[in-house]
Amino acid sequence: MPRGAALTPIDPLPPTAWHGAILAGGASRRFGQDKAFAVVAGRRMIDAAAAALAGADSRVALVGSTERLATIADELPPGVAPLVDDVPGRGPLAGLATALRHHPDAWLALLAVDLPNVPPDWWAGLAAHHRPGAAAVVPRASDGRWEPTAALYHGSLAREAAAAVAAGDGPTLGFQGWLDALHGAGRAVAVPPEALPAGALTNVNRPEDAAAIERTRGRDG
Repeated sequence: MPRGAALTPIDPLPPTAWHGAILAGGASRRFGQDKAFAVVAGRRMIDAAAAALAGADSRVALVGSTERLATIADELPPGVAPLVDDVPGRGPLAGLATALRHHPDAWLALLAVDLPNVPPDWWAGLAAHHRPGAAAVVPRASDGRWEPTAALYHGSLAREAAAAVAAGDGPTLGFQGWLDALHGAGRAVAVPPEALPAGALTNVNRPEDAAAIERTRGRDG
């Protein structure tokens, strides 16, 4: 079991409501600009993420450092509050740990800003796959790789997520290994891609990714 993945017995109630947390990204070096505010298919990606989480009890945007907060706070969508990461620059697992710390007894819907195709009913679809004892419901590809940034997590995982960040090494800081450990202990449900809307997890890392979404929506529209 990876360091930082110590497991404690919990049995959260099934997710019927959740808070929303948007991973608003950082430098966006591959994209060439702050992609949270880039326009894809007619709207900013931060607005698409906020719309995907419209049914959440509350919504925050993990903005990284206090310095970044000072530059983007006024650009966030209405109803979305900024939240500075506890450990800025440490990757998406650190953002999750920060958000979970604020909701220790509730479910959290975590969404990366660069997944603009996730629909509002995504979370209810994931919730339908919950099983007793699970504290995470996460898409997982057929090759075994998790998609951890469009998933449901229970706040009882906050301390374990923070410990995994502290013990992690490298840019991904062990998100995949952490979820493998949770899944092996029966505490994470893997949702297969065939059970999810096609194309919802299309990731925008580069301008050409955004252009591909534009073309697809143009054909469909």
